Amino acid sequence: MRFRRPKKLRRLAGPAGRAGWGLADQALSSLSNLAVGVVVARSSTVADFGVYALAFGGYTIALNVSRAISTEPLAVRHSGERTPEWQRAVRAATATALFAGFLGLLVGVAIALFPGVPSKGVLLAFAVTLPGLLLQDAWRWAFFVVGEGQKAFLNDLIWLLGMLVIFGGLYLTDTASAATLTLAWGLGGVIAAVVGRFQAGVAPRRQLIQEWIRRNWDLSPKYVGEMLAVSGTIQVYMLGITAAAGLVATAGIRGAQVLLGPVNVLNQGIRMISIPEASRALAHSYRRLWLVGLAISVGVGGGALAWGAVFLLLPPVVGTELLGPGVWEQAHAVLVPVILLQALGASNAGAFAILRALTAANRGLGVRLVSSVVLIVLGVGGALLWGPSGAAWGLALASFLTLLLWWHQANRAIATHRRRSNK
Repeated sequence: MRFRRPKKLRRLAGPAGRAGWGLADQALSSLSNLAVGVVVARSSTVADFGVYALAFGGYTIALNVSRAISTEPLAVRHSGERTPEWQRAVRAATATALFAGFLGLLVGVAIALFPGVPSKGVLLAFAVTLPGLLLQDAWRWAFFVVGEGQKAFLNDLIWLLGMLVIFGGLYLTDTASAATLTLAWGLGGVIAAVVGRFQAGVAPRRQLIQEWIRRNWDLSPKYVGEMLAVSGTIQVYMLGITAAAGLVATAGIRGAQVLLGPVNVLNQGIRMISIPEASRALAHSYRRLWLVGLAISVGVGGGALAWGAVFLLLPPVVGTELLGPGVWEQAHAVLVPVILLQALGASNAGAFAILRALTAANRGLGVRLVSSVVLIVLGVGGALLWGPSGAAWGLALASFLTLLLWWHQANRAIATHRRRSNK
């Protein structure tokens, strides 16, 4: 007699399986980012690593803008099964991401060629690999939208392995530097982007870019505004902290974030899982939508705190070995507030998913704009008053205040959507 699982367990098996692949995929992506951050920290001075931190922030801006115009509309409007509509949408979304990457390449090269810009090699390494990096991210979103997280996992595994092979070649030939290691990381992503086209079975089609942007114009500008607000805010407060307390402060905060890299990448990448799951939950009930959002926030926030606790409990020699003595000394001084900053920031993931599922783009943009002001004022203000430690604690406090705002707006959006549905 064949055993059949209870109905409730069968209903949970799908989301649990998709979440499992999502967490596994994010673990690989986190490992890639942690690896490049560690090797660059050990291969450069504290000042050079501060430049790398700013360049990585520029990459994050490009990644978030690409998601806002290409893959987030894909997740909101095409979650479900593989269909002809999904194929056309993926062709359009991936082409849009690739186009955004080429625009970012031009901007990055222009900045690197500007007279007086330090560490030009690091900036160029980010720039020339950016189209492939954004395309690779778009393939991952496309897989998660139709519940094929195992393909995203394999794609990130290919990135990691390709990066490690190139790392090995650099160390064997004694050519490892901040620039070449950053380039190796980017080339690993380019390799994975090429493989993603064959995994998906469809190719980007540039002729669909204009149609895609026009069809999603009700969402994309607001999503871009959100992403520019959050990513631009990071750059502004990092530059402000640098001006107020020096590159040493920037290197300390970024060094702590490198150790907590899995938290940051999980927070960035959880949208690939959370938005489709929130959309599915909304189709069932508002109560399920709220519970899914809460579960996402508790899971991600708790995981962030647990990961941070690992580095608080490990002996200092581990941090020294990972980041080098100079960067570790600065990072260790701000580790506790940066852990809180990352964990509280990650905990808004559930509220974010709820607003996306409800297509409440105006509310999301409003939260981003308010939180930008709070982060800049408290982060830079803390740096002016109390140096690197004050900057980190100011950012942690700002993260707590914005978390409250995210959930307030999520609850209001559910109430508003329910009232409109009952009319």
